[in-house]
Amino acid sequence: MGFFGGLIGISLGWTLGGPIGALIGFIVGTTITSGVKLISNKSTGGQAYSGANTTTQGDFIVSLMVLVATVMKADNRVTKAELDEVKHFLSRHFNEQDSLEALQLLKNILKQEYDYEPVCSQIGSRMNYSGKLELIHWLFKVSCADGTLNNSELSLITRMAQLMSISSGDFISIKAIYLAYSNGSYNSQSKASKQNKMTATTACQILEVNINASEQEIKKAYRRMAMKYHPDKVNTLGEQVRKSATEKFKAVNEAYETLKVLKGFK
Repeated sequence: MGFFGGLIGISLGWTLGGPIGALIGFIVGTTITSGVKLISNKSTGGQAYSGANTTTQGDFIVSLMVLVATVMKADNRVTKAELDEVKHFLSRHFNEQDSLEALQLLKNILKQEYDYEPVCSQIGSRMNYSGKLELIHWLFKVSCADGTLNNSELSLITRMAQLMSISSGDFISIKAIYLAYSNGSYNSQSKASKQNKMTATTACQILEVNINASEQEIKKAYRRMAMKYHPDKVNTLGEQVRKSATEKFKAVNEAYETLKVLKGFK
């Protein structure tokens, strides 16, 4: 199937306009203008898109690939090893067709010169908040695919989060969830996670509370974060993104249980 012929081509929505649309339009050799391009959309039951803010699975993947390309180009060079890591990452998280299309898109984006700040601003104004939190979480996943997260990558992801209007507390929470375990990958079912008990500091960061927070404050924070990270918030972004949201939802529960034990309440 040709480029953009599968998931990405069928389910693009607002990414067909603005800075991202201009970048994609240049890549595929077509002119795409905001609010003009109408497409068939799986996520909206086949209805044509005309500029709505609903984020589709394709929008999420395209946004992720543009931002991943930005992180990869941060040190002014892209190595085969980095591309291989992203390829392996995509193959682990998406089906064969979707991962191949996303990788092809990434390779084409890497060849282009663009300003990432307007891209982040577009994502910030178009994507719902839960989707943006997932996007940052996945950026951590991709950036740490080689087992490390260097300072320049962290600084760039931090700046991206700011441009997407993600609060500093939520950014710290997302980072804490992802970096909670020594291998940099949260999975509550893995042996590694069971061996590495969540620390009180990490639990506080995830729930966005102070170590001296009261029982009532912790319970209130838990309810707020559980709602924020509930998998139903990202239903339109595909099963793999929903699974990622489920991981964070479990991390919130573990953080709550950690503080319950520490504080001695039920």
